[in-house]
Amino acid sequence: MVVQDTESKIREVARRVFLENGYEGAKIRQIADEAGVNLAMVNYYFRSKEQLFKSIYLETFREFIGRIAVLVNEETPLEVKIWKIVDRYTDFILENPSVPMFILAEQRQEGSRFFEEMNVKALIEGSYFRRQLVEEAEKGHIRSVEPLQIIVTIMSNIIFPIMARPVISYVGSLDNNGFQQFIEARKQMVPEMIMAWLRLP
Repeated sequence: MVVQDTESKIREVARRVFLENGYEGAKIRQIADEAGVNLAMVNYYFRSKEQLFKSIYLETFREFIGRIAVLVNEETPLEVKIWKIVDRYTDFILENPSVPMFILAEQRQEGSRFFEEMNVKALIEGSYFRRQLVEEAEKGHIRSVEPLQIIVTIMSNIIFPIMARPVISYVGSLDNNGFQQFIEARKQMVPEMIMAWLRLP
């Protein structure tokens, strides 16, 4: 039990340090100090900084992508699904605001390797969400659209305002409560905008 607690503590601290500083900015000594262990203990469990980082990155990446995988494959009506994706993902990013930048910053170094390892392309192409968009377009209920366009539109509308929080708060004179209300309003606005565009006149 003590062994598991030590490894979990190192992982918990490493996640926070890597999310805040990225791979290059993170120091193994800082992780060891904050976890209350020595460097040898970190190396015992994770062998190297690179191995520890990869472990944390994959864990974070799986969490980020995994939430989308669950939502896009729920067998719920299209409009309900879009609303749920926006609502649930907004809450996740609000609780983990460093995650998108962490993932994107490291992708600049790694390219699409992690996306390929997790087969994200197949996840999207084989999703129930994609099938819904195709079938609804064939029935004439919505316009024909590449599903990736909708996914990117949803993600960008969720992620950008949270990443740009300092600027938005300054321009809008928003305190913490005001920013929360701003984001809550977007939870309603974004699905409505997407559905308004999808529906044929």
